[in-house]
Amino acid sequence: MATPRVSANASQAAPAARAQTRRRAFSSHVFALSQIVPLLILAVVMFYEITAHLILDTQAQPVLFALETMVFGIVGPAFTWATLNWVAREIRQRERAEGEADALNAIAQEMHHRIKNNLQTVADLLSLEMSRTPRPEVHESLRDSITRIKSIAASHEMLSVESVSVTDITELSKRVVETTRRSMVRPDQRIEVRVTGPDVYLGSKQATAFALVLNELVSNAIEHGFCERTEGHVEVELDWDGSDVWLRVQDDGAGLPEGFDLKTSRGLGLQIARTLVEKDLRGRLALSVKGEGTTAWVLFQRGAALSNQE
Repeated sequence: MATPRVSANASQAAPAARAQTRRRAFSSHVFALSQIVPLLILAVVMFYEITAHLILDTQAQPVLFALETMVFGIVGPAFTWATLNWVAREIRQRERAEGEADALNAIAQEMHHRIKNNLQTVADLLSLEMSRTPRPEVHESLRDSITRIKSIAASHEMLSVESVSVTDITELSKRVVETTRRSMVRPDQRIEVRVTGPDVYLGSKQATAFALVLNELVSNAIEHGFCERTEGHVEVELDWDGSDVWLRVQDDGAGLPEGFDLKTSRGLGLQIARTLVEKDLRGRLALSVKGEGTTAWVLFQRGAALSNQE
């Protein structure tokens, strides 16, 4: 008998629900205290006033006794009640806002999860079509489309299990380059791809564009840099200074052809990468040859919305 599968989103929903329940219980306790504590204060003060009269000598001064009773027996409990009620209302408003945020976060995570599943289905259908076509040019075109779709799917997969608004592109890069490597490397090749760098968080739109750019750069390095080689290395490095993010993709392959110009290049992959960098990331893309191999540089600024959250 098959074991029921529980999605990652469902497993994460339980702790969130428990945390929300704890928050609501806290506000209920404060509200209950606002009803009980003033009555206790009033009872203690009245008992003290009636039985002891130790605060002031009011036995022969009924006016003073009445004033003392009003101040200590009524104003004190009333002030305590008003304060605790205000605290309880503030806590409930915050709980309500946090509950709404949690609900929106859960909906968005589920949306990303379903988008990822749909993209994976599309990639599987294209893989099936690719396996049935004998034409090399069609096979190559379908393969490139599959890696692009899987790169987008990887971005949505991380957004479905992390904070809905941001994702760590360093971890995303590791998933993207591994998917690209498996799709692009031939059985007779040994191409290693390594990703290094600190945690860098981007919003969902920038993260998706970044995943596509990285896929194109790594695909281009493997396809053109090692087309006549069986071994090689590709290094992917990320870093940031609090505002600007830069990406370096360096290979030890064949290098760029003589007279190569990125602006006039007709390669679809580089055209896609350049368009995404300039339009979506609002950055710059450059290619250079230093020694053996090719180095691609991408520099862009993190979105203003993300900067405001910090």
